[in-house]
Amino acid sequence: MKKHSQKRKLTNTRSSNNLGVSVIIEDLNSHPKCPHGPTLLFSKEIKKIKRTFFGCSACRDRKLCQFFLLKYDKINISKSKLQAWENERIKLLKGINHRKSYILLNKIKALDSNQRTFCITCSEFTLPQEHKDHALINGITDYQLQHPSEILPPLENAKKEAQYLFSKDSVEFIVNTFLKLNYKHVICVGTPRIHEHIQTLNSNLSSILLDFDKRFHNFFGPLEYCWFNMFNNYFFFEEASKVFQDYLKGTGGKDTVLVTDPPFGGRSEPLIYTFSHISNQYKRLAHNELPIFWIFPYFMEPQIVNFSQNFQMLDYKVQYDNHPLFHNGITGRKQGSPVRIFTNVSLSQIALPEPEYKYCRKCNRWVAQENKHCNTCERCPSKNGQTYKHCNLCGKCVKPNWKHCSTCCKCVQTTHSCEKIVFNGMCLFCKETGHKKVDCPNLQESKLIIEKRKRNYNDSAKKKRKNKPVV
Repeated sequence: MKKHSQKRKLTNTRSSNNLGVSVIIEDLNSHPKCPHGPTLLFSKEIKKIKRTFFGCSACRDRKLCQFFLLKYDKINISKSKLQAWENERIKLLKGINHRKSYILLNKIKALDSNQRTFCITCSEFTLPQEHKDHALINGITDYQLQHPSEILPPLENAKKEAQYLFSKDSVEFIVNTFLKLNYKHVICVGTPRIHEHIQTLNSNLSSILLDFDKRFHNFFGPLEYCWFNMFNNYFFFEEASKVFQDYLKGTGGKDTVLVTDPPFGGRSEPLIYTFSHISNQYKRLAHNELPIFWIFPYFMEPQIVNFSQNFQMLDYKVQYDNHPLFHNGITGRKQGSPVRIFTNVSLSQIALPEPEYKYCRKCNRWVAQENKHCNTCERCPSKNGQTYKHCNLCGKCVKPNWKHCSTCCKCVQTTHSCEKIVFNGMCLFCKETGHKKVDCPNLQESKLIIEKRKRNYNDSAKKKRKNKPVV
């Protein structure tokens, strides 16, 4: 895993939401804070004029968090503006006392299930008569107390805290994998269902949940849950930060794994900053790399590999209960869920469930049934749930519905336009923006390689025609 100094700048001009917007990751502790912790430094070009500003790390809509500060205004922040931000922070934290919530939780557990009521509107346990006009959950069972993600309505604001929750099969597969790999401590970043399942297991596996959903204060104790913003590595309470430090120390730097399921619409740069920071903390204890299971769509692979060349993608398709497409059912996506697990753990150690998956002896790893081994590429190449085909001109396997375009000198969709496509992302070779690795000017041999492939293909075709027996 590559080392990332806190002061090292890491930029990328591509986002799933805003093209032309860069995120500059440096020492976030030096940034002004909004109610959701240290802000991020953004750079946006409008009509060839670049504007650099601080914005909220968690909310991608100014209506949800109004924080906005131009970079050059940082040294001249008015007292009234500072006070307004502080007031918003206090408002966000108001009424949350984790210790009191835990004491109340134990009292609730002592009651019969028909006496247990949770107010969704106020996010607290209560008596039904006190919240008559609110949305209530009545008759909460012991199982539901241990699995709050199954009764709390998912947060659905796509520009803030959208929640998609793992299916039971995916939860069991991930946790069983941890048990087979002999892990004993699991850091759950934004994965409440993994945490819930571990908490109810009769095993030596322990876990701690770091999550942005503050409603979990009502269901987990101070040593089990920390209110956390993964986009800026921020604990909302200092006590929670100390709890996490103690948890890391308690592992002794051994048998620990981190599993995370970030919002897919969020920027990957701040996530990389956070996971690098946690990994470096662990490394100081363990003197080795922290195993990470990062759950993300398969098409985000370049961004994760850019984080660390040690990361590889499992073929396992992660499913969600409350997403209309991210599952393998009849109503799901045709090729199954596009969500995968990226990990720095050797793929040969991770067995996938049969019969949906099979073991490839040539690759020494488990792959999806539709993933056919290519003897030319010497690997199982499929990523999206289809069976890929090999293109001799491209020298690689491509999607089955793609065809080679002599103008573009590569395989593309049949309905594509041959016009030059402007790429706003970052080159994985030189780390500069505006081009891909294959077009990198620092790799001058790229065009020569294409020409060589053409010549080899033509020579091979001629040879076959020449040696073809006459009937």
